Amino acid sequence: MLRRTYFVARREWRYIMGNRRLKLIVMALPLLYIALFGMLYSRHVVREIPTVILDESNTALSREIVTAFRDAEKFRVVGYAASEAEVRQLLDTRRVTCAVVIPPDLDRRLRYAGDARIMVIVNGSNMLHSNAVVTAATEIVGTLSTGLSIHALEARGFLPAAAEKTALPLGLGLRVWYNPTFNYSNFLVPGLAATVAQQLTLLYVAVAVVREKEHGTLDELRRSRVPAAAVILGKMAAYLPVNLLAFLGTVLVLVIFFALPFRGSLVALLLLAAMFFLCIHALGIFLSTVCRNELEATQLAMLVAVPSFLFSGYTWPLHAMPLPARVIAHLLPLTYFATDVRDIAVVGIGVREVLPNLLVLAGAAAVLVPASIYCFARRYGCVEP
Repeated sequence: MLRRTYFVARREWRYIMGNRRLKLIVMALPLLYIALFGMLYSRHVVREIPTVILDESNTALSREIVTAFRDAEKFRVVGYAASEAEVRQLLDTRRVTCAVVIPPDLDRRLRYAGDARIMVIVNGSNMLHSNAVVTAATEIVGTLSTGLSIHALEARGFLPAAAEKTALPLGLGLRVWYNPTFNYSNFLVPGLAATVAQQLTLLYVAVAVVREKEHGTLDELRRSRVPAAAVILGKMAAYLPVNLLAFLGTVLVLVIFFALPFRGSLVALLLLAAMFFLCIHALGIFLSTVCRNELEATQLAMLVAVPSFLFSGYTWPLHAMPLPARVIAHLLPLTYFATDVRDIAVVGIGVREVLPNLLVLAGAAAVLVPASIYCFARRYGCVEP
């Protein structure tokens, strides 16, 4: 028994060592993925969160608070709002992630009421953002509060020593919009649904052409003189409505049975999903045309699918990634889909907000579809282009 086991193991070992692709997958890919994931999280913390400031006080004290937020590495002040309505509009359209609101009576309340408070509002749809904002804002306010309160108490007649003992801190009011209860399923589940849809679609579309070759049905297309464009577009047309209905059914299940909120535009979701699946089909068909068999097509599809969720910016924000990781992220279709799916449901965004990603996905499909037709015509030249 041991001798036979050794015989089989040695035989399999020789096969692994003799198969260059399998050897690469078994030995090199784990190291490659670990290197990529290590690079992705190399900055360790989320920094430079896009922030807008509404300073309704416009005093020396408020300017000191603004400077503290502007100098903090976790915040990147991208502008100054003129009203609360503008703050809401900037947050609703995802142009900023955080807002700092300084009330008009800050000085008066600090001097006479002792309960001055600044408000920090954060888009809580991504929990990494909300956690980072809570931690950083608390630290900034804590650093400022003692000095500011001592000055306020001295102004009310306290001696410096007494003021230090009785100092009242500057208060921090925190509002977490869109996910105020820090519901983890609202944060994670929509992205997982988008990722599963991508994985399954890419895996079976990637074998759509090589399957014809391996099953011997390609001759039927040859005899029928079907143009290459008709083959590629026909296969995509067959899969697209099925995938779209399956994904919308998944979203419906999440909303009805798992209490996922849906605050956004159904039209935006339909357009985004249709363009995403069109792009994934084009990518899968392209892989299928350049591969020699189903196994090779499946392996290449997995190489694309495995890192997609982490590099999509869904959990770890794109702006917090190093440049090489951002380059990889921008090459993956899921980057332009998963976060928007969550924000359509949780934040309530519409077609205008998802339009940039719609255009990117459409552009990718416009490149991949002709490339697939060309590769199919060249590889199986007896079918008319």
